Amino acid sequence: MAHDLVIKNGTVIDGSGSPGFEAEVAIDDEKITAIGKNLGSGKKEIDAKGHVVAPGFIDSHTHMDAFVVQYPNGNPVVNYGVTSIVIGDCGASCAPVPSKPEPRKVLVEYLRRVLDKYVDDKDWKWNTYAEYLNYIEGHIAVNCLPLMPHSPVRLTVMGEAAYEREAKPEELDAMKKMVREGMELGAIGFSTSPRGGPAIHAGTPSTFANHDEIVELANVAAEYNGCFQFNGFQMMLQPESGVPEMLKRIRGLQIGNEFRQRPGQKADAPRAIAYMEEAQKRGQQLFGVVIPYTHIRRFTINDCFFLNGLPTWESIKNSSDLKSKLGDKEIRRKLEQERIAGSGKPEFPEWHAWDRMVFEQIEKPELKKLEGKNVAEIARLTEKAEVDAFFDTWLEDNLKSQCVYHGLANAHQDLLAQMIQSDTSLIGTDVGAHLDRFFWHGAPVKVLGYWRREKHLMSLEQAVHKLTGFPAEKLRLNRGLLREGMPADVTIFDADKIDDLVSEKLPAIIDAQEVKRHPPGMKAVIVNGQTVVEDRGINEVFPGKVRRQQLCV
Repeated sequence: MAHDLVIKNGTVIDGSGSPGFEAEVAIDDEKITAIGKNLGSGKKEIDAKGHVVAPGFIDSHTHMDAFVVQYPNGNPVVNYGVTSIVIGDCGASCAPVPSKPEPRKVLVEYLRRVLDKYVDDKDWKWNTYAEYLNYIEGHIAVNCLPLMPHSPVRLTVMGEAAYEREAKPEELDAMKKMVREGMELGAIGFSTSPRGGPAIHAGTPSTFANHDEIVELANVAAEYNGCFQFNGFQMMLQPESGVPEMLKRIRGLQIGNEFRQRPGQKADAPRAIAYMEEAQKRGQQLFGVVIPYTHIRRFTINDCFFLNGLPTWESIKNSSDLKSKLGDKEIRRKLEQERIAGSGKPEFPEWHAWDRMVFEQIEKPELKKLEGKNVAEIARLTEKAEVDAFFDTWLEDNLKSQCVYHGLANAHQDLLAQMIQSDTSLIGTDVGAHLDRFFWHGAPVKVLGYWRREKHLMSLEQAVHKLTGFPAEKLRLNRGLLREGMPADVTIFDADKIDDLVSEKLPAIIDAQEVKRHPPGMKAVIVNGQTVVEDRGINEVFPGKVRRQQLCV
């Protein structure tokens, strides 16, 4: 009898880190039923000649809670080979929904701030956590690994007091009950954003919780072998924050976001790796989410962040004759000297080089030839000093150009390579947050293409393991490997061609068009035995699972 699906002629890289081998893969219903030679025919067959057959990639950090409702096919990550995503990160989600109008309004405004303006409760066809899971179950193409989010839980239990004070004992008991119910419904853990984390989360409900509350709620999840996810990763290195001691009191897997190099804090990257390694030796399962990209910052004359705080810039930026002042080469020299020296109170404490600065959008037609070029390239073309090339181009475009700086974080490529390679890191995309600048949905293929193929950071087998078997083991998933009897989550790609798209050209925003772009080299993506992506097309099938009981060991 024919198998439901047979993948033929491919190189199997099974997710364990072991060497690849030539084999066929047979799939029946939702499971891999055979791996080997001459497996017979399939009702459907995929010719994977010249391609790698690997487990589906696992995205360890997203904010796709509402995205999977808006884009149920799993865009934009499924296009890049992702078959399983973690949702409910950082204590933020669209469920549970508070019953009272004011806390509900606070939840929506909070999500619009920490995620983006697309969040709209008119789209919510649920109130409770159970109703949310029921709503997406059977209607999404990728597997969702949901976390119980602290802020919505707090708002649901405490109402307006959730963003005013610490919880009373009876309120904490009610939250523990809600987390327990969430775990029994299928959550994989509990998430929060503690006080002192990223500024954008300041004043959100979870930041009013003390560490005792966080520990109590996280350890309810741990009773179910659930994980604990937290924002404000950098506080792990700050004893005065109390976070290191808090983490020692929490049982089970701990995942901090985001493990990044912050401007002016270069030494913290190796410090963080060493800290997590020592914690793991003590038996503390502590990991950090790494985005394998250098962060960007877009800016115009109205927000010239890399000059803000420099004495000369502060003295001229609001002047009526700013153009003439910026044309003054002596003023330019002062700005350049102050920037290098870090004079005054610079908003941005770290600078790398003018080749990180790109003229992304230029208004004047006669200057369009410079669009997309960095300042160092323009300097060579115009035979000018880089600082003059920057200001001259800006002035010639009447200060209307939009620029982008590559290096807001993760600017040191050697350190980023260490972070990616480290066994203390999990790869994530952060998809669903800040759609005008978080362009990291191609993270898995960034690892496979740029970091593996171009930078030779790791072998193909190691890169696949980093995206599949490694996170699956840490998250206790029953997938991440190609093995007979395991769920058939499979990605088929050309290792020589696979590449992300955003590194070539940044999108303006993650919109309905951007989420549909397919990277070169991605042949097919299979979720629970059903072909979701094939030859740059999306199939209207929705085999994704949403509960821990289905997805975890």
